Amino acid sequence: MNSSKARLFYIDNLRIFLIALVVLHHLIITYGAPGSWYYNESQASFPLILPMAMFTATNQAFFMGMFFFISAFFIIPSLTRKGTARFTKERLVRLGIPTVIFYFLISPFSVYIRAHFIEGSDHSFWEFLKNGWGFGFGPMWFVEALIIFTFAFLLIRLFKIKAKIKFPGTGKILLFAFLIGLGQYIIRIWLPVGWSMPFTGFQFPHFLQYIFLFAMGVVAYQNNWFDSLNSNTSWHWFIFGQILILIVFPFFTYFGGAEKGIEPFMGGFTWQCFAYSIWEQLVGFSLIYGLFGVFKKKFNIQGKLAKLLSAGAYGVYVIHTPVLVALSAVFLQWQIHQLLKFLALAPIALIVCFLIASLFKKIPGVNKIL
Repeated sequence: MNSSKARLFYIDNLRIFLIALVVLHHLIITYGAPGSWYYNESQASFPLILPMAMFTATNQAFFMGMFFFISAFFIIPSLTRKGTARFTKERLVRLGIPTVIFYFLISPFSVYIRAHFIEGSDHSFWEFLKNGWGFGFGPMWFVEALIIFTFAFLLIRLFKIKAKIKFPGTGKILLFAFLIGLGQYIIRIWLPVGWSMPFTGFQFPHFLQYIFLFAMGVVAYQNNWFDSLNSNTSWHWFIFGQILILIVFPFFTYFGGAEKGIEPFMGGFTWQCFAYSIWEQLVGFSLIYGLFGVFKKKFNIQGKLAKLLSAGAYGVYVIHTPVLVALSAVFLQWQIHQLLKFLALAPIALIVCFLIASLFKKIPGVNKIL
């Protein structure tokens, strides 16, 4: 059956997987992995930081780009089904309202939880709102960017351009990965990983991949790329990705002097930054191709639980920030090994996030937004 008409359960299941990774990504940063988050309880040192960095670097290499690809893939069928006016209205509601609520309410509430329950501040939540403390997009930068990308597509669509591009082979995929990695390396010479644009929170050192994969998501739908997914080839890509993660990453981080600091990998005119930029895209494309094929082959079915989790996935993305900060506050006095604390709290964080998101969807009107 044509992928444009069939219910793609494996993509719904991929959304669940990706949302879970987002939650775990931010949770492990809380407990020692390199990165910026609303609350960092500790910073792991070498060699413990290596497996943590491997996890976050792998996530960063593919999961947000994959989100953009999937989002773009469904734009045209949604437009066709609803028409431009209804599509635009619903997209503004579904993307815009949660973004505004997060900026003015959820983000400052998350900062308030940290300040009051972890740092001991006696300021009230009202003071945070009145003074604008904690206002920000946080992880909603993705939704903010998705709004911009979507409306850019609507403008381009006026020219009625349809790109007839066959499913790319191995050579083209490797070339795309290298060129994007090269482009992001050039950007990182001046704007290192971690740099974000004021107010928007956009991290331009990663944006070339996001723009490219959003565009490829549209092309994939127009040319029925998912019909061409081969499970054997997907497994090969997935295995290639694991080699890059488990063997190549430790190799170049060790010889790149990561034990002395990760700054040379994050930006500047260094071979470490170049190697990391190329590695990141090779891993990203390998895992995206691999996971699409693996999930299509093994997970193209949904039971009641998977349907429930899929329906709440967007809600988890919106509300997981204060949940994780609150969870950190609850377990603040639990002094155990950093990695063990992450592993112990990971299932709790996922269960609580999905449970709260499902409860929110039961509120009248909220299900139209989340």
